[in-house]
Amino acid sequence: MSKKNNTDNEQIVDSVIRDIAYEFNTIVDSVKDDESGFIHDRYFRFAFAEPKRMAELLTLFSYHNPTLKAFLDTIDLGSLRGARENHSTAKHTGSADLVFEANIKDGGVAGLYVGIIAEHKSNKDSLVITQISEYYHHLFLERKKDVPVMAFIVYNGEDGWDPLSEKRFPDYPEFYHDIGYPFKVEYLDVGHAIDDVDLKGVSPITLVALTAMKYIWDVEKFSISFREAAAFLLKKQNTAEGRDFIKQSLSYFFWKWPYKSEAIKMDRPEIIANKGYETFGEHFFNKGVADTISVLKDMGMPAEKIAEVQARLDAKKSQ
Repeated sequence: MSKKNNTDNEQIVDSVIRDIAYEFNTIVDSVKDDESGFIHDRYFRFAFAEPKRMAELLTLFSYHNPTLKAFLDTIDLGSLRGARENHSTAKHTGSADLVFEANIKDGGVAGLYVGIIAEHKSNKDSLVITQISEYYHHLFLERKKDVPVMAFIVYNGEDGWDPLSEKRFPDYPEFYHDIGYPFKVEYLDVGHAIDDVDLKGVSPITLVALTAMKYIWDVEKFSISFREAAAFLLKKQNTAEGRDFIKQSLSYFFWKWPYKSEAIKMDRPEIIANKGYETFGEHFFNKGVADTISVLKDMGMPAEKIAEVQARLDAKKSQ
């Protein structure tokens, strides 16, 4: 490829980067950073009421959770659908509550399906399984739906938590401690249990949602990782839905961090020049590499030597 063609391609890439940065900053400006009512629970419901994204969430966690994987192996994940109960009255279900159904895989009795309850928490709550029990009673027993139910506690709190270690009747003698519930429960810790690398396998919108939930407690990590995820979404799915999803996610960010619109903007568009989604850890590694190469160029090091240094640093990254 000629030097002219390389220059033309670089100009095209730079133009795309500037356009994405401009569009992202325009979205930021469209969200009032001091009047957000988009709290934790509402955001989870907004992000994962769509069955395809809920399926991605479950699949992501199944990579590290054998019980969840065993559950997914029994159902047709493509049949996952929101139940009418997703819109049931606030008297019986909290705003974070999501309810789905999924068919059992072929091989069993025709028409078999399971119920799925997803309950979001952003803080430790010792009554969470009691709440799920109330949902189960109203959504399944009262409606005479005699089907197995799988419940998921989806948590993105700042501190670690293990709700499944809590006994149902802790104040009673040990004899009563193994009394269970008429449903299975699994715990999904978005803030601590998923690796940044795992996020590279999800769709752009789900990437934005999980990045927002994972880093909501840390301004620096959020601003870096969310901008990367949002830029990736604008590259791959620059649609009205994609732009609105970024906008709603920013409203969620401003709920926790009002008056931080300038901190989240792409003031340095080069952060999105990489080929794909860049994790928080990769950001600092890549920035260090870029700074090193820039210094070597300023020092007048020959191009072939710089290329050798670049290759060694890239090899170090992959280790």
